[in-house]
Amino acid sequence: MRKTVSLILVLGAPQLAHAQLSDSFSSCATVADDASRLACYDRVTGRSAVPAAAGDGEAVPTSEGSAPAAAGEPGLRVAGVVPSALGQRWELDPGTDRGTFGFSPYRQNYAVVKFTSRSNDYPFRELATTQPNDSLDLDDQEVKFQLSFKSKIASDVFGSGSNIWFAYTQQSNWQVFNEEVSRPFRETNYEPEIMWVTPLDVSLGSFKLRYATLGLNHQSNGRAEPLSRSWNRVFAEIGGESGNFALWFRPWIRIEEDEKDDDNPDIEKYIGRGEIVAAYRHEDHIFSTVIRNNFSLNDNKGSVMADWSFPVTGSLRGYARVFNGYGESMIDYNWSQTTLGVGIILTDVLW
Repeated sequence: MRKTVSLILVLGAPQLAHAQLSDSFSSCATVADDASRLACYDRVTGRSAVPAAAGDGEAVPTSEGSAPAAAGEPGLRVAGVVPSALGQRWELDPGTDRGTFGFSPYRQNYAVVKFTSRSNDYPFRELATTQPNDSLDLDDQEVKFQLSFKSKIASDVFGSGSNIWFAYTQQSNWQVFNEEVSRPFRETNYEPEIMWVTPLDVSLGSFKLRYATLGLNHQSNGRAEPLSRSWNRVFAEIGGESGNFALWFRPWIRIEEDEKDDDNPDIEKYIGRGEIVAAYRHEDHIFSTVIRNNFSLNDNKGSVMADWSFPVTGSLRGYARVFNGYGESMIDYNWSQTTLGVGIILTDVLW
């Protein structure tokens, strides 16, 4: 009798397993979201999710509430774990650590044709009397491009999970259409930074704080007097996200210089004492806004920049940006203008 029962159980096991598997597949088939449905099938079959091969043009399934990462975009992951936008940006999540002394995007990398409402030739007028060949009759349109990267130089500092980063951003304004003055670079800004970034895990409803930063920033245009502009800042930054939306706030304090060496003593009045960056990803479109302000009630100044990046063909992405206010570049720190730029972008604030 015992052998008969055992034989029945053995013979019935495949049918039972098949029935359970069929039920599981039926359950997965009811999942509406493509990425979640694929993940369900992977769990049923015991297959680990793997990222799509770079260049195959398919989206890689992402965590709940986040946008799909297009194949070939930056970011590392482990089976079953997909990092958030800020997790990828600062290598906060499992599987995102690229080690030290590698390179990854920091700010946006782009090139645009830029049109301005008010070209600023005032800083160059002084040169007209002393160095006539260096004076500029500026065009209202020019090419602007930015290159920006970061590199982690120390990992898991004191076992705290925090990292030390070096970042560099270079922004150039090129009067490429101005044939009369030999198409010069009107100005190039150089901005190295070093910063300590520590992970956070604080939830404010659906919004989650992801990191805090303390750093040192230098920005200058590398020019001699009377065109020299430069300043040094200590800054803090805190950032968080909710689904496809990310937000970070960076206040700063200027490191004072001797009055005789200060090329722009009132720069905080115009560029401001901090900035807020907000970014939102909708499918393959990324929208972001940068607001800078001096936090003054009596003489409030600053700037607003809004931009949009969008797919064109293959990996090529278009880029449009509008800027209004002060500090479009360092030579224009105290010059108010509205600019419109249209071009291409290589890396955006959200990947």
